[in-house]
Amino acid sequence: MLRHYCQSYADPSSHAWDKVFVLGEDELGPYDGAWVVSAVGSFIRSIRNGRKRSFEFIVSCCPICRLQICTAELNALWLVQAARTENVIGMETAAILTLDGHNTQDLISSAHHLGSVLREVFPEEREHRYKPSVTGYPGSTH
Repeated sequence: MLRHYCQSYADPSSHAWDKVFVLGEDELGPYDGAWVVSAVGSFIRSIRNGRKRSFEFIVSCCPICRLQICTAELNALWLVQAARTENVIGMETAAILTLDGHNTQDLISSAHHLGSVLREVFPEEREHRYKPSVTGYPGSTH
């Protein structure tokens, strides 16, 4: 979905946004599909509005190319995964990398919303929450 939205912004005549809705409905049904499509749209708009430079992405129409991922996409997906697992430190770090350190609060907010939508749509993944670990002995200052 992310790549189709990006393609819509890069080439509006592609109407790739329509593919996002078709993909969402085909994969998740009309209700959950629309919910996820809306949350992903808000997420990508936050990236678009927050970045000072262009957002690099791999066009999804090439079957070989779409098996790869570029750094900007990886950072954005890391942010989504951190939001899904409610990993606040991961979200903050990924947002900084995604937006090159600028205006992260709106992106974190939209990622948090997307993460909550994905947890509702995929409840079987709820047990994969982030659990911070502390190294060393109890009471250690290391």
